[in-house]
Amino acid sequence: MTTHFDSKFHRKGAKSGIYESFEFVAKAPEKYIAAMRVKRGVIVKDIDQQIEIATNRAYRPVKYKWQSDLTGNIRQVAVPVKVKKWWTEMLDGKVQISVYYRGKALEFKEGLNAIQIDSMKELAPTFELLQVAINLGDFDELL
Repeated sequence: MTTHFDSKFHRKGAKSGIYESFEFVAKAPEKYIAAMRVKRGVIVKDIDQQIEIATNRAYRPVKYKWQSDLTGNIRQVAVPVKVKKWWTEMLDGKVQISVYYRGKALEFKEGLNAIQIDSMKELAPTFELLQVAINLGDFDELL
């Protein structure tokens, strides 16, 4: 038997180097983690839609619903959905981007709720960077 595990030489409170190398934290509640994943997923999906609107002028988002005609036949119909653009082109050619969650613009810093970029060419890459930042957890306190 080694002296490390020998009860005669065991000092109270002494731990091995392995034990001391661990980082101990309080466990985060699973409900919080699941809720934050859902919130991140919602906003990432919305940003995907904004990228599609910005890059493809022919894109029209639709939802499907069941509808009956005059004879009583029920069929699934594609209904166009009105989606608000998250960006505004300014008079000087610059573009301001707001990020919306549950219909409200997120406030990034005190009194600042838009990101300004130089041109429409930077719009899709900026949305992609926003998605990366959201997945990294940078927006968690804003959601």
